[in-house]
Amino acid sequence: MKTTRILIITAAVLALVACHHGGPRPIRLAIDPEISRLTKEQIFDRGEQQLAAKKYVRARNYYSYIYENFPNDPLGRRALLRIADTYFAQGDAVNLVEAQYKYRDFINRYPGSDSADYAMLQIAMVSYKQMEKPDRDQQKTREAVDKFTDMIRTFPNSPLRPEADKKLQDAMDRLAKHEHIVARFYIKRHSYPAAVQRLNGLVEQYPNYRERDAVFYDLGTALAGQGRKAEARLYFERVISEFPKSEYADKAKRRLDQMKTA
Repeated sequence: MKTTRILIITAAVLALVACHHGGPRPIRLAIDPEISRLTKEQIFDRGEQQLAAKKYVRARNYYSYIYENFPNDPLGRRALLRIADTYFAQGDAVNLVEAQYKYRDFINRYPGSDSADYAMLQIAMVSYKQMEKPDRDQQKTREAVDKFTDMIRTFPNSPLRPEADKKLQDAMDRLAKHEHIVARFYIKRHSYPAAVQRLNGLVEQYPNYRERDAVFYDLGTALAGQGRKAEARLYFERVISEFPKSEYADKAKRRLDQMKTA
């Protein structure tokens, strides 16, 4: 009994000395101090309210509490995804990197989760949000294509498949547009062989490119520039037959008329 009393007194003295000399202060929660009185469901709901109000840091605090205290509970797993969502919603480059890390962490920890397809989709969306304009470097666009493709291959029957397909096509169109811009640059410089090579590659690699009418017209132009009039005529005719309502259909008709009179 006497020994126990001495230990208690000693501990109290050491605590006072530490405070006096600027020792470590007690850790305070950055969220509602009444959190201990709430159920995990109520805490999660508070995170949802903060997320809806775009108060991402506050929301993250609630979700972090749930995940750290209930990591194997279904709500804890949802909280880890929500932590990633808060970073994603903030949208700047630093937070997007953190979001991608958290989504990967979720997949690594819970590979069999029903939400693994969502996490993979969001990993792709991180790259998608960082894609540059078609006339800029397309590294992030290529990353997005690879990641959407991985998601679709891994979860072919996911209910999120339509969204992944749409975003993948958007990214593919951007890569195709980049190639198209380069080809038109060659046409302006009268580098017709380089333009034809680029445009043929575009047609082969991106069969669903939304501006195929323009590609066929430009192919006709580049081939005509090389003196390959018979081949050029075929592409102008394809524009007219396959895209009759396109603005390039009228242009192709004029080019064909010019070729007849030349």
